[in-house]
Amino acid sequence: MIYKEREQWLSGSGWVLLLAAIALSGLGILGIYVGEVNSESGPVTTLRQTGYLAAGMIAFIVVLFVGHQRLAEWSYPLYAVVLVLLVMLLVAKKVPLEPLIRPRRNAYRWIDLGPINMQVSEVAKIVCVLATAWYLRFKRNQRSLLGLALPAVLALVPTLLVLVEPDLGTSLLFLPVFFAMVFAAGAKLKHLAMLIGAGLIIAPAFYNSPFMSAYQKQRIEVLLRQNEDNQAWQMSAGYQLRQSKIAIGSGGIVGSGLQPAAFFRHKLLPEDHNDFIFAVLAHQWGFLGCVAILGLYLLAVGTCLVIASSTHDPVGRLVAVGVAAMIFGQTIVNIGMTTGWMPITGMTLPFVSFGGSSLIANYIALGLVCSVARRRPRSLAPRPFEQIDYEWAM
Repeated sequence: MIYKEREQWLSGSGWVLLLAAIALSGLGILGIYVGEVNSESGPVTTLRQTGYLAAGMIAFIVVLFVGHQRLAEWSYPLYAVVLVLLVMLLVAKKVPLEPLIRPRRNAYRWIDLGPINMQVSEVAKIVCVLATAWYLRFKRNQRSLLGLALPAVLALVPTLLVLVEPDLGTSLLFLPVFFAMVFAAGAKLKHLAMLIGAGLIIAPAFYNSPFMSAYQKQRIEVLLRQNEDNQAWQMSAGYQLRQSKIAIGSGGIVGSGLQPAAFFRHKLLPEDHNDFIFAVLAHQWGFLGCVAILGLYLLAVGTCLVIASSTHDPVGRLVAVGVAAMIFGQTIVNIGMTTGWMPITGMTLPFVSFGGSSLIANYIALGLVCSVARRRPRSLAPRPFEQIDYEWAM
């Protein structure tokens, strides 16, 4: 095999990916600023998010130069550490571990390390991508149903641990990312369809299992009853989704711009800077703003897939596909829940929602993909995961 590695600080596709992410983050900061421009305490949240963006850029640069390959080599130990941390969060529900782990809104998701608050599930989804890519890099047994068992376990274990925190939103990401990665690695569609079918059959029993908390069930009920003409319901459990849909619909074509609309001046939408930031942006920038946001996400996901298709590195290809699936899935779930197409899960909007752990994790994921683009090898070897069938003629 003739191998020559081309290395540059950031490739053309890497710049496209980074600029799309920065544009999304900028829109998110504008949305946060509009919501608190007239606040007596000043733009505190805006400044915090700007600081998180700076930290995310630093994390991006570090990951870019360390490289996806080196991080993937350490993915199994990192995966073990993440599982230990997730188990610690569950232990803290029974045994007090303060000040290291404190409950927030009856959920145990964060580990407090002095000034740093780390949401473990955000780290877990990236480590899971790396571990799955490292496991599949030279495998061929994923072409069989049995061969999918171990990578499925890699995704299923953190899924269950995150779900019990409880964090329904992030737990929904692991399995779709797993399916995208094993498909890119050559898994057969019929085997994936069988796994999905089995999951759909098990889902009703899982709904009534101890893994699902009462409030998670209520969020699914909100989706099913969103159009119910019951004022008491709409002003209690259904209030958040109702307000989100009103905010989106009232944005019109161009929205209110930088002028803070009455809807947000009076704080009529709970979690407007976090899970429901898309409703804020739709209200402020209207239909055209929503189209621009969706266009930026399509550009980012499409660029990840272009990078994946143009590398001969099996780990790099799978990492890029995994990150693309992660961004796409998270975007679909968040926008779906704010518009009433999916249950409210607490999923943040990538690069846009307020929050340090989520934003930094997304820029780490971006650094991994840009590392793949930065280290594109020229090779005469077969492209990774291509299945070659030999026919012998007599």
